[in-house]
Amino acid sequence: MDGLTVRLPDSLREKASDLAEEEGISMNQLVMLAVSEKITRLDAEAQFAHLDALERFGEAVAEEEGAQSDELMEELLRQAGDEEPREGDRRPAEAK
Repeated sequence: MDGLTVRLPDSLREKASDLAEEEGISMNQLVMLAVSEKITRLDAEAQFAHLDALERFGEAVAEEEGAQSDELMEELLRQAGDEEPREGDRRPAEAK
C-alpha cells in the first residue's frame, strides 16, 4: 500500500481530526473511508445514469416499434442468447 500526503487547510484538518476522534478512528481511516464513500457514490451515479440511458433508449425504440419497452428488452435478450456473434453482427472497423 502506498502512502499519500494530503495538504488540508487548518480549519478542515481540525474538523477532520475532531470527527476522527468522535468516531474513534485514526485520521488515516477517516480519509480512507471518505474517499471510499465518494468513489462508491460516483460509481453508483454512473451506473444509474447508464441504466437511465438504456431505459430511455429502450423506450424510444419501443415507441418506434409500437411495443412496450420491457417486452422489447425481453425479446432482445431472448434473441441474444449465449452464442458468439455471427458474421455481420459486429460493427464495421473504422477507417484509419
